[in-house]
Amino acid sequence: MNKILWVNKDNSTALVEAGIIGQDLERELAKYGFCTGHEPDSCEFSSLGGWVATRASGMKKNIYGNIEDMVVHIRMVTPQGEIQKNCQVPRISSGPDIHQFILGSEGTLGVVTEVIIRIRPVPQCSKYGSIVFPAFEPGVECLREVVRQQLKPASMRLMDNLQFTFGHALKPEASSVIQSLIDQVKKFYVTQIKGYDVHKMCVVTLLMEGTKEDVENLEKRIYNIASKYG
Repeated sequence: MNKILWVNKDNSTALVEAGIIGQDLERELAKYGFCTGHEPDSCEFSSLGGWVATRASGMKKNIYGNIEDMVVHIRMVTPQGEIQKNCQVPRISSGPDIHQFILGSEGTLGVVTEVIIRIRPVPQCSKYGSIVFPAFEPGVECLREVVRQQLKPASMRLMDNLQFTFGHALKPEASSVIQSLIDQVKKFYVTQIKGYDVHKMCVVTLLMEGTKEDVENLEKRIYNIASKYG
C-alpha cells in the first residue's frame, strides 16, 4: 500500500497507493523527474490517503494547489466492501463529483486505497530567503502587497516574534569562526543600525521555485516590495 504503480509522463499523472508517506512519494517521483509540490508540515509522517481524508494543504499551495487540486481519481473501499470508482479524467461535467464527498471525509465513508494525482516536473531552480520586519504589522502589509501584485512564491510565511525567537533559539551553532562573525555582523546591523527591537521584530520566510530566470525576477520584485516596509 505504499508504492507508485505507474507514472504517465505524457499527461503528468501518477497512480499511487494511498499508504505512501509524503517524503517517500517525493523521493520516488524524483526518480522520474517529477514531484507533487505538496508539502504539509507533516510531510515526513503523513500519507497520501491521509491527505485526501483530511483535505490537506501544504506550504507550497501558492503554485501547486491543495490536495483537491491534485486529485484526478480516488479508489475507495466502503464499509460494505464495494469499491467506488469515478471517471479517470481531470474534470467531469455530468452529475456530482464523488471525489468532493471523499475529500475531507476523515475516513467516515470508507478507506482510500489508490489515488491518481497530477504531478509536476521537478523545478529547475529552488531558492530560499528571509526578510526581517520591525514588527508584525509591516510584515502583514508586505504580504498583502505581494498578493495584490499577484506574485506567487511557492511559500511565503510570516512568523511573529514568539515564533521567530523560538526558531532562533533552535538554530545550530555556527560551524566556523567566519560564519559566527557573519552572524554577529547581521545581528549588529538589524538591532543597532536598523534599530529593530528584538522583542517585536518578525520574519518572513520565502521559497521560490521555477526556472532560474523566473526565480530571479520574482525574488527581485518581492524584495523591492519588502524594502518599503522593513
